Amino acid sequence: MLLSFPHMGKIHLALAEALQVLEIPYLLPAAPGPRSLLLGQELAPEGSCLPFCLVLGNMREALDLGADTILMLGGSGPCRFGYFVYLAEQLLRQAGYQTEFLVIDNGRHLRNLITLKKKQQVPWTYLLKAVQCGWHKVLTEELLSALEREYLAQAVNPRPFREKLVQWRSRLVSAHEIPEMIQIRQEAEDTVKRMPRYPASEVLRVGLVGDIYTMLEPFANNRIEEFLIGKGISIVKTMAVSTWLPNILLPWKRGSYRQNLLQQAYPYLRYSVGGFGLESVAHTRNLALRKVDCMIQLFPMGCMPEIVACSALNKLGQDENIPILSITLDQHDSRTGFETRVEAFLEMVEGIKVNKKALCH
Repeated sequence: MLLSFPHMGKIHLALAEALQVLEIPYLLPAAPGPRSLLLGQELAPEGSCLPFCLVLGNMREALDLGADTILMLGGSGPCRFGYFVYLAEQLLRQAGYQTEFLVIDNGRHLRNLITLKKKQQVPWTYLLKAVQCGWHKVLTEELLSALEREYLAQAVNPRPFREKLVQWRSRLVSAHEIPEMIQIRQEAEDTVKRMPRYPASEVLRVGLVGDIYTMLEPFANNRIEEFLIGKGISIVKTMAVSTWLPNILLPWKRGSYRQNLLQQAYPYLRYSVGGFGLESVAHTRNLALRKVDCMIQLFPMGCMPEIVACSALNKLGQDENIPILSITLDQHDSRTGFETRVEAFLEMVEGIKVNKKALCH
């Protein structure tokens, strides 16, 4: 078995760490990019969304390099993401690829763990430790990313903070014990607490919501976080692998997670519309209370849950007096055009913020 998996945000860190602990051979494909998109488009049906083309292309890259088993999230419901793995399996087999699939889906967790346990002949305690190590690795990287997004722009002297981030990430690469990963997180949080910062009100703060793959994968969102950080903008984002996956996969968390989202989204959405539409509305309302200056919603062209959410966000933006920019992304996007549109929106928001300050004084 040579196992591989497509990228989605930082989830590859958890999977790679767990497989290293279990000593299971794995192959990590390159991060999604132009080649992944081209390979995906060659097999994907016409009208397929950008995330599916990238996931399918990422799988082809891994299989072309010698992988014979693909590990992938599955699911069901109105969002097409849950069906990616099943459609990809059919398309890859039709194209002549011979591969096995391990699907992380409701009711399949135990079956997949048993498959891996039989493969490596390890005790359950060792298997669970491997999963925990992988999970703490992704927790740590996502915390570092969140601190960088939100506080780098607020730092009075950003250079030492950047240097610290490089050091923590370097330590994380070689960290294979949970206490060491916890220590990195504690150091990062303590550093931010002590760091001289400008008041949050003096920095432009942007909230990001939308479809999970588009939100988490830089190539799919035209590297918007890199673009905003480069302009000295503070980014607040609640969507992450570590905040979403446990609430979906663990039965005892799923109900309360959905209920909390419905409470936050009410009255703009009264029920789930599939995908991450409910999250987009709930998180936007939550971030509006945290005094972000504006919101940007990112989603693939044709994503029905986010289209429904977009309508709700228009009303929410009016009621909460918060500017919201909704952007659809597809295979034919121009990064320059995308950045120009975002920049124009941010200039408008900056103007509104300056006028508000002038009125207050």
